Formats: sequence, C-alpha cells, structure tokens
Amino acid sequence: MSKQHKGFTLLELMIVIAIVGILGSIVFPSYQESIRESKRSEAIAELQKLLAAQERYFLDNRKYASKLTALGFSTDTWATDYYSVEAGACQDGSGSNMDFELCVELTATGTGSQTKDGKIIMNTIGRSVHIDTDDNETQL
Repeated sequence: MSKQHKGFTLLELMIVIAIVGILGSIVFPSYQESIRESKRSEAIAELQKLLAAQERYFLDNRKYASKLTALGFSTDTWATDYYSVEAGACQDGSGSNMDFELCVELTATGTGSQTKDGKIIMNTIGRSVHIDTDDNETQL
C-alpha cells in the first residue's frame, strides 16, 4: 500500500501567492483612489461650511473676510486632517485679483496622504473645481 500525503506542494503554494500578488497589484491602487475621493468629499463639505460662514460675514459687513481669523478661527490657515485651507481673493478672467468686497476664494491643498489629490477651489461666485497634481481641472 502506498501512503498518500496530504497538503500543498511548493509549486501550488507559489502559484497561489503569484495570483494573490497580481490581484493585489490591481486592487490596491483602486482602493487608494477611493479613499482619496472620500477624503475629498469631506473636504468639500468643510469648504461649503466655510463659504456659508463667509456669506454670514458678508451680510454683517458688506464684504467678505480676507482672513479666516475674521470668521473666528485662531489662524488664517485652517487645517483638517488631510487638507490645508486658505482664503484669498478671487481671480477674474484675466488672472487679476478681485476685491474682497466682491468675492472670496477658498483653496484646500492636500496634505499627508492626500498630497497626490491636488487642490480643491471654491469661491462665492460659483467656481467649484478640483485641480489634480497634473493641473487637470474638473468641475465639482
């Protein structure tokens, strides 16, 4: 009688590891992108809250706040876990800055693991875009 061995051969184990490695190399980048997109959504919600605060400031002062400290923040640069947010003047079509009485623009720049995400720009006259690290602009 021959004795049968139970278990896997080294070749079978190597094939399984190769398949898992190939699947992981395909799935992991997609997973990272979906995480980046979810963090971007959180940043967009925070920017919308800041724009609402700017609108309330405008109702009281007839101009937008040029500094975030005027809105009650402790510094002029506000940071979330993954983005750094600054307020600045909007640019007109020629690239010149507009007056803060007319428009304010909030720019969220990715930090840490979100650095590859680029920037999110929203302003009080309706511009809402995502600019990736290759300077490709997408409307939000």
